[in-house]
Amino acid sequence: MNDSTRGLRFSPLAADDETTVRQWLTLLDDAAGDVPGAAPPCAADMTGSLRFPPPATKLEDWVVRHEGRGDRVVGALRLALPDGADVARVDQLLVHPELRRLGIGRALYGRAAELAAGHGRSVLSGTVVEALPGGPERDAAPAAFAAAAGARRAAAPAGVHQWLDLGVHDPLASGVPDVPPGYALVTWGTITPDEYAVPVSMLEQSLGDESFDEDEAADQEVATSYAREFETMRVGRGRKAYHTGVLHEASGRLAGYTSVSKTTGNPGYALQGMTVVHRAHRGHRLGTLLKLANLEYVLRHEPAVRLIETANAEDNTAMIAVNADLGFTPADRWTTWTGLVGTAGSD
Repeated sequence: MNDSTRGLRFSPLAADDETTVRQWLTLLDDAAGDVPGAAPPCAADMTGSLRFPPPATKLEDWVVRHEGRGDRVVGALRLALPDGADVARVDQLLVHPELRRLGIGRALYGRAAELAAGHGRSVLSGTVVEALPGGPERDAAPAAFAAAAGARRAAAPAGVHQWLDLGVHDPLASGVPDVPPGYALVTWGTITPDEYAVPVSMLEQSLGDESFDEDEAADQEVATSYAREFETMRVGRGRKAYHTGVLHEASGRLAGYTSVSKTTGNPGYALQGMTVVHRAHRGHRLGTLLKLANLEYVLRHEPAVRLIETANAEDNTAMIAVNADLGFTPADRWTTWTGLVGTAGSD
């Protein structure tokens, strides 16, 4: 251990430890410029994330303090542990901008490996923001750090991160397209109506490729559906959401839906989430219709929104093209890096 890391002290990050949470939020603010243009961290959203993890996922949240810095929080780690997986996902590995390249990041990575091994995971994965060819510059240090730690860029498609600036481009200038014959639009807010909770869950988890098996759908409980579990996290983090769905009138089934969400602390920012159309109903430009109708719905309730971000796997060329037609411009790519945990810290 070198001099810069000798005074480090790790401790769990708990939502009821107000002093540590406050220092953690300050760290997030101080590092907010790491990805230019990104929405500032929302205190309510981040604090809520300590109590409300994503569905079927356990979180390990840790901070590291430095004795030489007044024993203040100088780094943070979040490890996500999806149920039934062999992978531990590094969702946050952050060092204060003034203290980087001093070994603190390597210490955090080592702690991540120990925690992952303790949970029986053999692989660590994480997302790194990188520049797109011809796109805005992005800091190359995170990728270099991952490589130095022994991780490798995964073969899985990267994510393409896009932004829509409503001050530059108005996709609603020509209005919302007509709904194709045989379909009807429905809208709902943060909480999904009971009649759509299971269909939304099936569409989300299968990306629209499920078979609409009536017996399978009947066996699912609304209260324990993926949609309800996701809403628990969203409400717990103080987020609001706006949804538009499309019904197939002949069958009465939900053929697709889209979602936009936002935090309480960033009135000008919103996140375009899942847009999915069942495979049996593709080819009618329902994806574009859903996004435009939902944008109009969002702006009726959130007129301050000016910037909307979204991301799609780079091989999802159809949805990336839909976004481009709406005025979204590419900002960067999100690549997955993976490394073996080893046996340190395992039982």
